[in-house]
This record gives sequence, C-alpha cells and structure tokens, in this order.
Amino acid sequence: MGFLSPFAFEYVRSARKGPIARLIVVFLTANLTTVCLHLMRACIASRVRHSSMAIAVLASLLVHEPAWQGCSQTAEMRMACASIRFHQGTEPIGLFTLDLSSLPGRVNGELFPIFQATPYTHVSILTLTDQTSSEEALGNIILEVPAQDGDADGIPDFFEVNFSVQSTTRGSYTIQGYGRGVVEARWSRSAGHATGTCIFEFRLNAFQSLAVFTHTFELMEYFGPLRYNIGRGGVSATLSLARVAAEGSLQSAQVRLHRSADDPTHGLVFEPGAWLDEFSQIWPHGTNYLFRGDQPGNLYTGYFDFEDGWSGTPEADYRTWFCAVRDPNDSDGDGIPNLSDDPIADFRATRLWMRRAGTWLELGIEASAVPLSCQLLATARLDVPDWNVVLSAAVTNPSQVLLRFQPTGNAGFWRLRVY
Repeated sequence: MGFLSPFAFEYVRSARKGPIARLIVVFLTANLTTVCLHLMRACIASRVRHSSMAIAVLASLLVHEPAWQGCSQTAEMRMACASIRFHQGTEPIGLFTLDLSSLPGRVNGELFPIFQATPYTHVSILTLTDQTSSEEALGNIILEVPAQDGDADGIPDFFEVNFSVQSTTRGSYTIQGYGRGVVEARWSRSAGHATGTCIFEFRLNAFQSLAVFTHTFELMEYFGPLRYNIGRGGVSATLSLARVAAEGSLQSAQVRLHRSADDPTHGLVFEPGAWLDEFSQIWPHGTNYLFRGDQPGNLYTGYFDFEDGWSGTPEADYRTWFCAVRDPNDSDGDGIPNLSDDPIADFRATRLWMRRAGTWLELGIEASAVPLSCQLLATARLDVPDWNVVLSAAVTNPSQVLLRFQPTGNAGFWRLRVY
C-alpha cells in the first residue's frame, strides 16, 4: 500500500474570460503542511481578484515513503532442518547399541550436513556401546542422503514430511578397535510421518558384515505464515510456524528483512534476530540470505543458519536449515513479489489526474498495472489534518474516473491510497 503525495490544482472561474484552469505542480521534498498552507494563503489572497474559485490539492507524485505502508501481507514460509535426528540404534542380538552425535563427549543424535564432499552429504560421530561391559568405542560415519527436489521448492524431498522415502544410500565408516569399511543405509518413511526407519549395515569387506543397526530417525520441518509490512528502510514481519506432523512451533514477533543490495529484485536478506520455540527457548540467528529464481518467480530459497537450532542440549547444534518463502503478492503485476519489489518504482507508474468537463471537475487515476484497489481520502485543512475516506474503488481500466464534482469556492485536499 502506498500514499501518493500532493500537487496543487488551482481552478479559477472568471466572469469575463470564462472557465480557465491553471496547474501548479509542487514537488514536496520539504514539510507537506507548510508548503500547502503557503499555497492556501496565496490562493485565498487571489480570491480578492476573482469572483469564485476552488482549490484542489491532489495526490500524484510519489513521495519517498514506503509502498504498501500499513498494509499487512502474507507469505508462506517453510523451514526444514538439514540435519537428521537419530534415536539410539540396536542390533538383533541386543549386545550393542549405536548413537550418533555432532558433539564430542555428548550424544545429541545429529547426522549433520557436510559440504564440498560429493557424493557424500552428511557426517556424524559414532558411539558404539557394549551393553555387557558398558565400554564405548568411538568412530565416525560419512554417507549420502537423497537430495532430489522433485517439486523444485528449494527443499530436498527427503526432508519434507509430505513425501515418502524408500531409498538406499552408501558411505564409509571407521570405528576404533573394530575396523573400517563401507556402510549401507536403507531408508524408509511413510508420507505424512515425521519419523522413519534407517538400517545401517556396516561391512568389513565385500564378504563380511560387522554389524547391522536399526534406528528410528526424525525430521524437523516447520510451516506457517510470514506476515509482513513494507516500511521505511525494509520489511518488518512476524512469523508463526508449526511443526509438521509433530508437536512444536517457532515464533517471532520481530523479523526484519530487506532487499539485497547486489540483486534487489531477486535477493532477500534476513537481518540478525531470534526466534522462540514451543518451550520459549531462544533460537538466535545472524544474517541469512534467500534468493529468488525465475521459475517459479515467487519463491525465495536458501540455507538458514541458527546459532543454535535445538534447545535439547546446551551446546550449539542442528544449526543449518533449508528455508523457502513463497510470496503470492505482486501488486503491480510485474512478476516480482512485493517482498523484493522496488516500492518506489511500483507506484511511479500510478498517477492521479484532474480535468475539466464543462462546469464539472473530474478526478481520476491512471495506472500502468491493473487491476488494483484504492481509497480516495479528503480533508478541508492541513494544519489539523483529518483525512476522511471519500470512496473505495477497484481500478480495472488504465485510466479511470474516481470522482466528479462542481467547484464550491472552498479549499479541498485529496489523498490517494493504493493497494
């Protein structure tokens, strides 16, 4: 939503020369009220010389105020943790258990992402525990997790609860005192369920298996509305995300975003902040960047890093997440969502006009992108402004009359609000 700033239109009716119109454009870079009051004084003084006159101050030139100011818009936001949470694994005989972790000396179940290790995508620290003696052997695992993104939403299908998983991947492992070799991971999860089963088969060689462990694994995915307002200097927003197919939530009443300086129409920057989970634990984060592709054009995707993405341990873990924001709002129809559109350029293509039609004055709007909605507001004075809504209208034509009236000899001020 945007306000368009005033210019002055002075309509003078002369008994000798007939109706004439004189257009005075005032670029309002200074105080609006001061300029308009000076204009009113000049026009009132000229009443002495003319029998009747009407002053109309209209909205036409875009001020450097935020577009859509005060108008809340809603985008969709999806977050999926790039780490997988593994519960303790057991082998058929029950003599050993296996735990995964990203923390030395503490088990947190995290199989976490690794980059630039193609074809491998995830790693973890292993703790193999002998249940008869309580002795522990440490090791590590690196393996591939399915990365296909069939719906092209920026989040691999494996990490989205709505997709099922039936897949086998491979990697390698090392366990102190037991050896090293190839590990095969057999993944299984039903669509709509946040938990699934992963069976690890650790092999010493092509003919000999070390052990087979069965784990329950868990996905962490959140989805919900990102409600935002575009204002001076950026975007203020609130988010309310619910965990998909499990208990949990993420909330924030103070999200700050702005367009990327390098690529303003495609880049979206989340400024440093903090979110709260369902236990009111703080998830702080630094600056994060999302980017919009051309297909689909309303989707921003990227990695989102928290300083700590899980409150279950005192250490920082589960930090890297997939993030996707889909903004269906495109007020000017230019293919650029409002979240990263230029708020100034959006409304420079919209102007208000006035023309004389006999003894009447017609007030209208010219817009390069239709349809759009607008409100026309009016006030009788600017020193104590009291703007009243004259009409609300849907603009369906490139040039459309909004109001038709006859001059009354009184000063009037109009302002246009565009949605």
